Amino acid sequence: MLRSIALSFLSFLSISVFAQKEYNGLPDDLREQKIIFLNYEPINIPEERPKGEVEKYIFTRKKQHNRAAEQANNYLRTSAIEYPFKYAIAGHDSYTKLVGAGYKYVLESNSFDNERLMESPESGILLIYDFYIKDLTTGDIYLLFKLDEMKVYDYRLIIKKLNKLIKKKF
Repeated sequence: MLRSIALSFLSFLSISVFAQKEYNGLPDDLREQKIIFLNYEPINIPEERPKGEVEKYIFTRKKQHNRAAEQANNYLRTSAIEYPFKYAIAGHDSYTKLVGAGYKYVLESNSFDNERLMESPESGILLIYDFYIKDLTTGDIYLLFKLDEMKVYDYRLIIKKLNKLIKKKF
C-alpha cells in the first residue's frame, strides 16, 4: 500500500513538474491581461551584532538589502506608471490572492526570494538572475532578460527593459 501511494505521488509530481513550459519573450496575450509587479520584501535582522567574519558579512548584506529594497519599491511605484497595460503591485508572499481578481501574470525573478542573502557568495562571483513573466494559471514562464546582482533593485531599469520588449512585440 505504501509503495502504491509513493508511486502515485511520484507520478503526480512528474506530471506537475513537466507541465510547466518555458518560452523566450513575452506572452502573446500580455496586452489583454493583468500583471503583478512584486515589491522587494525586507528581511528581519536580529538586534545582536554578529561575531564571526562570515556572519558580519551576511549581516551587512541583509542591511544593504533592506535599504535597497525600500528604494527599489519606491522606483517601482514611480516607474510602473510607464507600463502600458493593467498591473498591480503586491508582496511576494501575498500576490497569489490577486489571481481571483483576474491577474494572470507576475513578473518574477529568483532575486525576490532572498535566499542569496542567507550565505556568503564565493569571492569574485557576480550573481546573475533571470527575470521572467510567470503565467499563474499554467505555471509557464516567459524568459525576458538577465540582470546581475548590482542591478536587480533598479526597478527603473527593469520596467524600461520590459517596455522595450513590449514596444518590439506589440
